[in-house]
Amino acid sequence: MLYIDKHGTVQPVKGDGLEWNAPVHLQHTNDIVIQRREQIQIQHNKGTIDSTPSPCKINAGYRQMSGYLSASKLYYALFNKGIDANDNYLSTIRWGDAQQHHCEDIQEFIEAQGSDEHNIYALTSDHATLQGINLVVMKPEDGKLSAIKFSLLDIYTGSLIVQSKIISLQNKLYVVFTTKDDQNKIHLQLLEIDKTKHTANTYTLHRYGEEPDNAYFSHSANSIGIIDQTLYYIDGYGTVFPFSLRTKSASEAHSLSKYKRTSNLNDEMGYVQGANYYLFRFDSASKVHKIEKYQLSDGALLKELLISNLPPKLSSGVYLYDFQMLTDL
Repeated sequence: MLYIDKHGTVQPVKGDGLEWNAPVHLQHTNDIVIQRREQIQIQHNKGTIDSTPSPCKINAGYRQMSGYLSASKLYYALFNKGIDANDNYLSTIRWGDAQQHHCEDIQEFIEAQGSDEHNIYALTSDHATLQGINLVVMKPEDGKLSAIKFSLLDIYTGSLIVQSKIISLQNKLYVVFTTKDDQNKIHLQLLEIDKTKHTANTYTLHRYGEEPDNAYFSHSANSIGIIDQTLYYIDGYGTVFPFSLRTKSASEAHSLSKYKRTSNLNDEMGYVQGANYYLFRFDSASKVHKIEKYQLSDGALLKELLISNLPPKLSSGVYLYDFQMLTDL
């Protein structure tokens, strides 16, 4: 794990090689929660680390499936556990704060997750039938987890690939996904979910051609945000897709200024924060890693931070797993 300050200086923190989910920023204490196989680590602002045994062991993460509930000041993280003896797909959820940690299994395969101030939301599917999308609403409270499941859409999920996390605005949830039609055309779609009625609508953002690779995949699940009733999603080509939440219509797309995707799909990761999009990447022309700050509304490049003391290749078998902005550049 690498911390990068505003001067581009890198401070490494040694970790493990297995994918154990994304770190969580505890906003009320400014601490960072790190998941380990049998432990929870709390990295404090001054650099000290506290390790606490977890009530459960984990096998692998769903990658960027963690978050923070501001009302209860709790972290959460979702993990892929696999299929049990009865052919039920299991996922593990860990949650807690800096002092207390809890975990519980749920019988779901999770496609996407997100949260608001109070609840955790998971988009789930049936791994056996590949038919149907559901919403699971979870609330951790007093060391226990309540979960309610709602059926959303009766669609085929065999070609469905979720491209973003779930984000919340007032009474609605939003997530971006792609499907493939009979002509192998890729359809980029926005799913809007009503939190109260538990109903869903889909809207088309774009239709790609028959893609030779997965370069259109988003830079990360965090490549989505909302500003002034306009939702923005950024794909792997650096194309910004605006969608008006008032008129329920897509606006003309635009590109990140002077950006071009390289052939290496493991060296770039994005993060929406506020009105801006931050992109960590290796610039093959200048041979240096950098963080670029773009304006979502028009794709303008506002600032870049060079990270000169980070080698082009950290070591064999090392890949970019997560990228988060804890503050502005």
